[in-house]
Amino acid sequence: MKKILAAAMAACALFSAGCGGDNTAPKQEQKKAEAPANDLAAAKDGTYTAESRADEWGKGRLTIVIKDHKITAAEFLGVKPDGKIKDETYGTSDGEIKNEGKYKTAQDALKAHEKFAAQLVERQKVSDVDAIAGATVSYNQFVEAAQNAIEQSKK
Repeated sequence: MKKILAAAMAACALFSAGCGGDNTAPKQEQKKAEAPANDLAAAKDGTYTAESRADEWGKGRLTIVIKDHKITAAEFLGVKPDGKIKDETYGTSDGEIKNEGKYKTAQDALKAHEKFAAQLVERQKVSDVDAIAGATVSYNQFVEAAQNAIEQSKK
């Protein structure tokens, strides 16, 4: 019985550790995509770029390509408050890693950018793109930029 209880406790601890994130960042509510932005029936063929509002971490910029009422390509980038694109130096201080945890979190968020864009192309609906633990700010920026880009495509 003790072995079963110990194994269960270890599994719970492992599961909890895998779901954690950077607790130093303020918690933000994940935004849900609204149905009107998901509808591509009125979308016109073309390439559309839209951004989210800026916050203390910058903003998100999404470019989508629409052909025959389908999103055929998407690229989501993070833009720092200074206007530079977030890259392999994101989370460093002048290119130097001073806080390994902060750097890892920042780089994980960048990896999530690619996943958000790929899911949008695959699933065709903003509301079907999954949030990723540790990348809530990026997810919220993605949702806002995606809704803006899709709305542009309808004008």
